[in-house]
Amino acid sequence: MKRKFVVTIVTVCAFSTLSSIVFAADGFGQYTTGGAGGTVVTPTTAAEFKTYVTSTKTYIVQVIGTIDLTSVGGKVDIRPNKTIRGIAPGATILGQLDFNDDGGNVIIERLNFTNATGGEGDAIAVKKNITNVFITKCTFYDCADGCLDITRGSDYVTVSWCKFYFTDAQPEHRSPNLIGNDDDETSDMGKLHVTFHHNWWSSGCDQRMPSVRYGRVHCYNNYYDSAGNRFYCIRTRLYAECLVENNYFNEVQNPWERYITSAGGDPGLLYASGNILDNVTWNDTYDSGIVLIDGNDTVFTPPYSYTLEDTNLVPGIVRYGAGADGKDGYPPHWYFTFYGDFDISGFVDMNDFAQFAEYWQVNDCNQIADADYDGDCEVNFYEFSLFAENWLYIPPDTTSPAAPTGLSATAGNATVSLDWDDNSETDLAGYNVYRSTTSGSGYGKINDSLLSSSNYTDNNVVNETAYYYVITAVDMNSNESRYSIEKSAMPSAGSSDLTIQENVPGFCSVEGSIDNEHSGYTGTGYCDTTNAIGTGINWSVNILSGGTYTLAWRYAHGKTDDRSAKLIVNGSTVIDNIPFPPTGAFTTWSTVSVDVSLAAGINYIRLEGITSNSTANIDYINIAGENLMTAACP
Repeated sequence: MKRKFVVTIVTVCAFSTLSSIVFAADGFGQYTTGGAGGTVVTPTTAAEFKTYVTSTKTYIVQVIGTIDLTSVGGKVDIRPNKTIRGIAPGATILGQLDFNDDGGNVIIERLNFTNATGGEGDAIAVKKNITNVFITKCTFYDCADGCLDITRGSDYVTVSWCKFYFTDAQPEHRSPNLIGNDDDETSDMGKLHVTFHHNWWSSGCDQRMPSVRYGRVHCYNNYYDSAGNRFYCIRTRLYAECLVENNYFNEVQNPWERYITSAGGDPGLLYASGNILDNVTWNDTYDSGIVLIDGNDTVFTPPYSYTLEDTNLVPGIVRYGAGADGKDGYPPHWYFTFYGDFDISGFVDMNDFAQFAEYWQVNDCNQIADADYDGDCEVNFYEFSLFAENWLYIPPDTTSPAAPTGLSATAGNATVSLDWDDNSETDLAGYNVYRSTTSGSGYGKINDSLLSSSNYTDNNVVNETAYYYVITAVDMNSNESRYSIEKSAMPSAGSSDLTIQENVPGFCSVEGSIDNEHSGYTGTGYCDTTNAIGTGINWSVNILSGGTYTLAWRYAHGKTDDRSAKLIVNGSTVIDNIPFPPTGAFTTWSTVSVDVSLAAGINYIRLEGITSNSTANIDYINIAGENLMTAACP
């Protein structure tokens, strides 16, 4: 894939390694004034720090060095009208900053935060009806719970120019930002207005960047490069609306997704525009509630003005400026290209020479910041040698193709047929096919040479074994893409009796969750649909010979209400009411069966609730007939 450059002249502002600039609040938190006009104090102990931030007076609390909150209980509650600001490199809070009930008007800036044990394990918890909070230029790492969560009726918050990351010291719960803590917190409705801009979710972040219930969240000009994240970046869920603009997603899984829970209510909405998806992957198999979406929902319009950066420039801008040690202003040009390419055209040529000459031996550090590579406030023969070295230099192609999309896997007798969409790169060399018998890991390449077409037949398989496939694309410079979304298939000679459990080939999805709360199920759990008319469960089966088949569901439901459902095959209702009588308890299991005519080929089977309580808990579907096997899901 060819290297891409954006032809943009970067205007360089004055900057320094340790800024004294106080950022003006913007976004939803724009009316936050913090401790403006208050007394300036510089505590040296945790006790002094607690005294100032919990006071009813207005303070600007300056932090130098590390404030370890362990000695004051690991957590302090901030009262309104405070600015808490780091004023020296390395200024750090160990523990949790919480808020006094129904407070707010707090600014937090230029601080490092980490919390392995203090309080609830958060670094900052904006909760308990807190309004008007502005958090900027902070670094969060290795927090045992959320790095920065905004919950329980809080409102009008902006988080900008912050960095979030995790190291090996925090192996689990790498979840930076939760907006709305629980489906049952209906008091959050109409609140949780939050802006995230110019933030950097870096190494180790797995999910919640952010995850949103109920809120109205605006994410723009953020950089995501938590490569290998196990789950997702942005999740919209119950009653949420997310506006996602001009963000750069680099080698991450699921830049955004919708999540459906069993709580009912409106699904979360998301609108995405201007984003760059650089070598990302999409995966809807790690949790049954996931819905992959295009991001075309209608959502709120922000009630404030803001400027969208050119998305191509976002990685350089954010990496330069985000975090407690982030610099101010735009970065010099080599953050986007290589030294000497002042106009970011992809070449160092005569246009750049004229610009370089203007900087030559100018004695103003700020004026030459875009050319002073070694930071000695001079543009001299050191910079000239770099400029000359790059003259008319053509950089190597190191950009991988996009991961293939549209993969399908269809099983047959001792064979699996794969098909996927063609990649559009002009320098595409071909494709590789990888296979495993374990979902999500252990893939091995099975083609001897690059495939020129977007299909493949795997004849080296064993019947009744589940196989998991991913595809990569390779360009002419041997750059290989990330894996496609995984698809599974189970080859078979055909069976007269087929049982499909959850999360195996043939099981497609449940509009709800896979639970294991009530005992007596088989497999790993049972399908619990969301309590609403029209939610259901989907399976896919390959019928080698058309005819009459018996479909049976093992189920439980301990209520007295009606849990009848309808059967839909390939989009058409074939039985409009199948009774599922109460079994007496959710731990008592029974079976309901029906006979239906199924045509030869792949049949998509859906059991859909027709009452407000949807279906009973479904343990599995069993299909009896001739020449049956599971099939790939649509």
